[in-house]
Amino acid sequence: MAPSLLHFKTAAAVAVASAKAAENDNVSRVQLPDKTRNSRVLVLGGTGRVGGSTATALSKLCPDLRIVVGGRNREKGAAMVATLGKNSEFAEVNINNKDSLEAALSDVDLVVHAAGPFQQSQKCTVLEAAIETQTAYLDVCDDTNYAFCAKSFKDRAVDANIPAITTGGIYPGVSNENIDGFDMTVMAAELVHAARSESKTEPERLRFSYYTAGSGGAGPTILATSFLLLGEEVVAYNKGQKIKLKPFTGMLNVDFGKGIGKRDVYLL
Repeated sequence: MAPSLLHFKTAAAVAVASAKAAENDNVSRVQLPDKTRNSRVLVLGGTGRVGGSTATALSKLCPDLRIVVGGRNREKGAAMVATLGKNSEFAEVNINNKDSLEAALSDVDLVVHAAGPFQQSQKCTVLEAAIETQTAYLDVCDDTNYAFCAKSFKDRAVDANIPAITTGGIYPGVSNENIDGFDMTVMAAELVHAARSESKTEPERLRFSYYTAGSGGAGPTILATSFLLLGEEVVAYNKGQKIKLKPFTGMLNVDFGKGIGKRDVYLL
């Protein structure tokens, strides 16, 4: 990695640690207000790794919610519904088909868009359908261009009187770093503040590295996301100036401490 770099490139979605925790039967349940306790939530990509983990977490944390697993494969959908229980059902949905989307969204209160990959997507079809049907919207987008596309629908979402949240992320503070690098900027500011407080000097360089532990079982969409990211230039900042670097370069061997040890990391 070049000197004085603060890396704002989006992280590949490789694992869902929080959802793994929610798969444990000992998780604490979330008490929802009466008016939303029995809401219908459509999880698009619900038969995949991220969407399936999301549906599982929701069903355990908020068992009164009615979960609609949205996907293209009925067999996989039936298997997921069987694990979620009586408050769930499957809906066959094609996110690239406007009519299919609007039909699926017509009788739900919230849609969670986890049907990636988001890289190289040219349109925000799910968000558009959510606005048309006045359905609350949340996505786990991990791509800067898609995030900016979604933000361009702000006025339409406001006019439709619906909440619409993009780049929810599955790595809190890491994969949802997309819009203007906001979350990473906050983390950088905190680190700079700590450095100033502890050393009484002005830090010259900030390097942020992360490693995903226990990422076995990643589905094809997550793998596709990783390969798509490897085909994009890395956006970084050198002394305040935006620069672009080659992906999968700048290898460093970083010590992540006890339990993880030293691992090779690359620009992504």
